[in-house]
Amino acid sequence: MPLAMIVAMSFEMVALTAERSRMQSAVDAAALAGARQASLSLTHGSVNTYVFNFANQQVADLSPRMKISFTAAQSANNTVQVNGTANRDSLFGNLVPPGGFTIRVSATADALNQQLLCVLGLRDRGGESSVWVDDSAQIQANNCLVHANGTIRTTLKGRISAGAIAAKIRALGTGFTPSVNAGAMMISNPFSNRQVIAKSACLKNKHEEKVVYGGNGAFYLASGTHSPKITVSDQATLVLGPGDHFFCDGIEIEDEGTLRGDNVALLFERGSLVAEDNAALDLTGRTTGSWAGFLLAADFSNQSDMVISSPNVDKLLGAIYLANANLEINSAGTVAEDSKWSVVIAQNVHLSGNSRLVINANYTGSGVAVPVGAGNNAGSSQSGTRLRQ
Repeated sequence: MPLAMIVAMSFEMVALTAERSRMQSAVDAAALAGARQASLSLTHGSVNTYVFNFANQQVADLSPRMKISFTAAQSANNTVQVNGTANRDSLFGNLVPPGGFTIRVSATADALNQQLLCVLGLRDRGGESSVWVDDSAQIQANNCLVHANGTIRTTLKGRISAGAIAAKIRALGTGFTPSVNAGAMMISNPFSNRQVIAKSACLKNKHEEKVVYGGNGAFYLASGTHSPKITVSDQATLVLGPGDHFFCDGIEIEDEGTLRGDNVALLFERGSLVAEDNAALDLTGRTTGSWAGFLLAADFSNQSDMVISSPNVDKLLGAIYLANANLEINSAGTVAEDSKWSVVIAQNVHLSGNSRLVINANYTGSGVAVPVGAGNNAGSSQSGTRLRQ
């Protein structure tokens, strides 16, 4: 009998050591995952729930024979602490030791060097891509985060390179540098309180004929409400005056037309911006006013895609916000490379052909402050992670 007890206790100790190791690995992994999510400036409650679910998934196979519980806490500086407790039956009806075996583990992780949000695909349906790069196209966002609330996808020779890449649902394809953090938490629309309010002039003059700026002349358009659809064609140049430009039916730049503007916000009640052929765009967002930091925004009811197929779109400095529309880029050149910074938040970001979207993150000294919720105005400056204890 004594020998049998010794053998039984030996087996129990071996099993208990293995179970404790599994529990410790679970809280270590959960703390690191939580710190990574905390670096995206998410609310404490959502991070804690994410960590709780993550830890439980790591030891799901132990739960039939153990009572397992986890708690998580996130501090203001993006430190995440995870505690775990497991209890299971011991020998002789829980008499040795009394009450059964209890395992207690803990881990703490810090978030470091945050990759700031600069591209967000809002579409969260599993069968559709939030960010899709096709053909030989590229997204280059070396110092910031590209995030998909649904699926992120590269096909053929499509490539995405960024400071960090994440997707809530899944990643398809191989063209990612670094690898994708799949299963990440959803990032809520940071500009959801922004709406392009309908202007009465748009309602009154919705059947007005379009205005065409053509030839090779230079034209000036003061800020305000622009009722008809506007087209810039031939070799004409249209300069937008500083301020907020409300477009009732969109603006199209074609042929070798040019659209320029400093300290401007292009706000679309209907329609959007289309740049095709060899059109040139040189635009800098608003520096002051209620739309400070924005370059282009569309109303929630506006589902007209922003389309860039011209190879001469060099500067798009500011936030591009399409709440319920897509950004389509299929140019044969580089887009936005001369911008100190850009932020893109759209239902879907889709690149094709040989296009290359360059998202710079030189926020200081641009003269245009980033709107709250993105870039260096997203929250704390903490994202790589380390396990502290």
